[in-house]
Amino acid sequence: MLWEIRARMKPALSIIDLIPHVHRTPALAALRRAVLEGRPATFRLSAEDRELAFHDAAVQLTSPIGARVLKTLYLGGHLKVKKPGPKPLPALDAYIATEAAFRAEVDVILAAEDARRTRLAAIVADPGLARPDELSPYLIDKVIAARLGHDASAEMQIAGVRCFRALIHPEAAESDRLRAEGRVVCWWHDAAGNRQGDQA
Repeated sequence: MLWEIRARMKPALSIIDLIPHVHRTPALAALRRAVLEGRPATFRLSAEDRELAFHDAAVQLTSPIGARVLKTLYLGGHLKVKKPGPKPLPALDAYIATEAAFRAEVDVILAAEDARRTRLAAIVADPGLARPDELSPYLIDKVIAARLGHDASAEMQIAGVRCFRALIHPEAAESDRLRAEGRVVCWWHDAAGNRQGDQA
C-alpha cells in the first residue's frame, strides 16, 4: 500500500476506542480476521476494499471502510464487550461518513502513481524524453539499471545531461564476519557545474 494512502488512515485501536466498553485486543483481532480472512464467513469485501480497509503493520491502521466493518461486527455481536453498550455510535459513524472522501483521495493518489509509472517507463525506453527538472537519484538509478543492469556503474545522457551511477562498497576489516553491503549513488551536475543528487 502506498505511503500516501496509509497517511490517510488512522490507528485501528483509536477507531476501536470509539466503541464503548469493547475489549480492544480481541476487537482488533476480529477486525483483522474480517478484513484479511473474510471471517465471519458472512462477511464479504472486494479485493480493493480488503486492501484499503486495514493495513497490518507495527501500528495497525484502518480506514473508514474498516470502520464500517468494525461497526458491522459490533452490531452483529462479533465483538467482546465488557457490558452491553449503546447502539448509536456517533463518533464511529462520523469516521465512517468520510468513506466517500477517502475513496476520492485514494483515486487521486492511484491516478498520480499510474501517471508516474507511465512516465518512468517512457523515460526508461527513451532517456531523452526526460526534462532536467525531473532528474533525481531515483530516476537515474532506474534508467541505468533497466538499460545496463542492476550492478552497472555507468554514465548516461538523461534529459540531455550526463548522469552517473556508481556502486560504493565500504571497506570491511578482515575481522568482519559479515561483508558490509554496498550502496548505489547517483548524481549529475547542474548548469552551474554543481553536483546534484547523492553524495558519495
